[in-house]
Amino acid sequence: MTDSTATTAELDAARLLLAKMGIDPHDLLAPATEPPGSSPSRAPMLAVWIPVVAGLVSPSTARSYGSYWKKVLAEWPDRRLDQITASDIKAMSER
Repeated sequence: MTDSTATTAELDAARLLLAKMGIDPHDLLAPATEPPGSSPSRAPMLAVWIPVVAGLVSPSTARSYGSYWKKVLAEWPDRRLDQITASDIKAMSER
């Protein structure tokens, strides 16, 4: 395309592609907060992910880690997996 005006068909194609990629077009208007070349995080919330993991591990592993998972769920149910830092875990372990 040589000029900067997109056709309706081209815009529809772009919207379809973004939808298939799970990207809201409005997200493209916000300033980038991720490093160049990376994609925005879609990490699940701990309250969603921990029950999934608990259902996939062996009973002995669930017994070993279950008490820790309960503490994490009580402290950070609405945080995403990629929002927990090593210092967060250290601070929790000291409480």
